This record gives sequence, C-alpha cells and structure tokens, in this order.
Amino acid sequence: MTILRSTGARLLAAAILTLLWATNANGALLVLDRAESHIDIAVKSTFSNFIARVETFDLAVTLDPASGKVESTAFHANLASVKTGREDRDHNMNVWLQTDKFPQVVFVLGVIDRGPDRTWTARGTVQLHGQKRDVTFPVTVTVSQGQTTIDGTVTLDTRDFGLPIVLFLMLTVEPVVHVHFHIQGA
Repeated sequence: MTILRSTGARLLAAAILTLLWATNANGALLVLDRAESHIDIAVKSTFSNFIARVETFDLAVTLDPASGKVESTAFHANLASVKTGREDRDHNMNVWLQTDKFPQVVFVLGVIDRGPDRTWTARGTVQLHGQKRDVTFPVTVTVSQGQTTIDGTVTLDTRDFGLPIVLFLMLTVEPVVHVHFHIQGA
C-alpha cells in the first residue's frame, strides 16, 4: 500500500480530490495543483455575508497498488487556520468553534458512487466540535488534456455539530454553511 501525506492551503478540497481521483489514467498519484485549487466556506449573516478559507490541512490516502483505487482517506484541518479576511471575525470564529478544545475538523471517506448519468456522489463522515456526522454530496469530475478538475459543494448545518447559533445584538449568523471546492491536478 502507498500512503500519501500532504500539508497545504485548503480545507476539504484536497480530500475530495484524492478520494475521488487519487490516480490518473496511468494509475499514478494525482498531484494537486495548489495554485488552481481552492475551497471556500460561504457564510451568511444579518449584515454581511463572507467567505472563510482554511489555510492548513493534513491528508493521508491509502491506495491499492494493483488497482490504484482509494482504500481510505483521512483529512484533518486546523480550524484555527480558517481565515475570513478580518482578524476580529477570525478571533470570534475561533471562540465560537472552541478551537482550544476542538482544534481539528476531520473528514473520512466512506464510499464514492458513480450514478448512471456519470455523476459522482461522495459519502463519508465529518467530525467537527467533537461530533461526528455522515455527509453525502455530489461532485463533478472533468478530465481534459491530462488535468483532472473536481468541483462540488458540501452543505453543513453547524447545529448538527453542537455549535450554537451566533447572535449578537441584531447580528445573526446562519448556522447552515456551504463548503465549495474546486480542485485541479494532474
């Protein structure tokens, strides 16, 4: 078995990339193009919406050397590295997430299903704030000129992970967030 470990600048995106297409047509490991890959966490609030980005993560993928299929994927991201573009909001988010007690978000792949219309559905488990929840989300995979591109969105309700709704005076942050990812590699 081959184990791939990577540290980089995006949250769930690298995990999705590897769990879907860890190998290219020749069975080699797909190498993430970090400059072209990104993940955005869309957050809505009463006064302004914002995008958060996780800047560090660890990824471990175990591949079957004969078939090149992904046998397991584990993704860990440091929540304190989530950045929104405003230091005060970053601080408040870390307090809300209790990153001192729960510093990591973890995604573990369960299975990837390919539908009859050539769409993909990923199923796995997310652990956040000490709570584990199953997630299912669609992905689009495009292969062109030696490049693989994977796009998708994971919708998470932060209340499912034991996190309270953020209320401050007239400000309310919606508990449902959308994690959009765009992954490229060769």
